[in-house]
Amino acid sequence: MASYTNFFVGSTTVAGALAGLLFVALSVAPERLMGAAASTEQQAIAATAFTALVDALWISLVALRPGNVLPGANLVLGLLGLTSTAGLAIRLWRARARQKLSRRWPYLLLFIIAVYLGQIVAAITERSAASAQSAAGTLVLVFFAVGIARSWELLGLRGGGLMDLLVTHAQSVIELPRAKSGDRPGPGG
Repeated sequence: MASYTNFFVGSTTVAGALAGLLFVALSVAPERLMGAAASTEQQAIAATAFTALVDALWISLVALRPGNVLPGANLVLGLLGLTSTAGLAIRLWRARARQKLSRRWPYLLLFIIAVYLGQIVAAITERSAASAQSAAGTLVLVFFAVGIARSWELLGLRGGGLMDLLVTHAQSVIELPRAKSGDRPGPGG
């Protein structure tokens, strides 16, 4: 069995540094997330970035403990992440009438919810120490990707990566039928 100790030591360091950098970035421009001008979407982006990075940190810390405690930690962290993200989705759904939101948020939150569901499934199905460590290592990498991508988006930037391509394609597929149905004259027209 390959040891994941070095991986989890390194990922603990990286997760701590990234979460710290996110705190610094948010403290430099707190007006973007607090006060009357704060966007619910910006708050959700910050929350998902922070939650993903903290999840990666906790998985890594727990993985360094002796024994096979990863399944329990993944279950707790997955449930916390799932409820947190579902709460953000509800807040954004309610805010869509009051604020101009991007069309990306439902797709991104569905992806993040799927990641937390995967974490819960891993907690339930992975019983051996080796498979639990392997699943935890994969989850850490996914959470790093989510946390970094959401942090990048928090800065108002889009990466043009795979998620951007998928979201843009999904939006065009959804908008295409609307445009076609809007071009047709109605009854009597």
